[in-house]
Amino acid sequence: MIGMKKKNLGLIYVFTGEGKGKTSAALGMAVRAICAGMKVAWVAWYKEPSWPISEKKLPQLLPIDFYLMGKGFYIKKSKIKNQKSKIQIKNKKVAYLKSGGMAVDKMTKAEHKKAAKKALEKAKEILSSQKYDLLVCDEINNAVVDKLLTIREVGDLLKMRKKSYLILTGRKAAKEIINMADLVSEIKKIKHPFDKGVKAVRGLDF
Repeated sequence: MIGMKKKNLGLIYVFTGEGKGKTSAALGMAVRAICAGMKVAWVAWYKEPSWPISEKKLPQLLPIDFYLMGKGFYIKKSKIKNQKSKIQIKNKKVAYLKSGGMAVDKMTKAEHKKAAKKALEKAKEILSSQKYDLLVCDEINNAVVDKLLTIREVGDLLKMRKKSYLILTGRKAAKEIINMADLVSEIKKIKHPFDKGVKAVRGLDF
């Protein structure tokens, strides 16, 4: 292991807030860690393998173990614009986006919860192996907010880290998680092109 802190415990980094850049910050730290010779693993709580996100190509370019464990968007309550839309999206939950598109949730809460638990088990497996210097838990904070995971479950995960460093991303990080963390950065949104209906840019936003 490289650059350990006192008491042989890895540091906990939290990137939270409503602004864009939480996952991007984690990606930057992961690349930096790899360049420093550290072994890195990444577990994503919502992103699924079918999504065309650019970062899923990282294992083809860099020595990183990457796990997309999610089932896609988790939408608690569907917002239907009209009857035609309702027919088209029967048995699915939808959120309409300012960019003109819509996010579709095809899974039940039970299915999302099961996926979140599997991601948690994968993270535990990674930490238990003690083979990794850094583990990124992407959007794990959101999983707590959505009640797919409990604060206690995440707290227990953090206590398993030993020498491994941890990065947790996602909005509305719980106070208990913040208290356990060594570094917390809140990313505040000032402006975002999304608010004007501008679609996300591949390679920069996803």
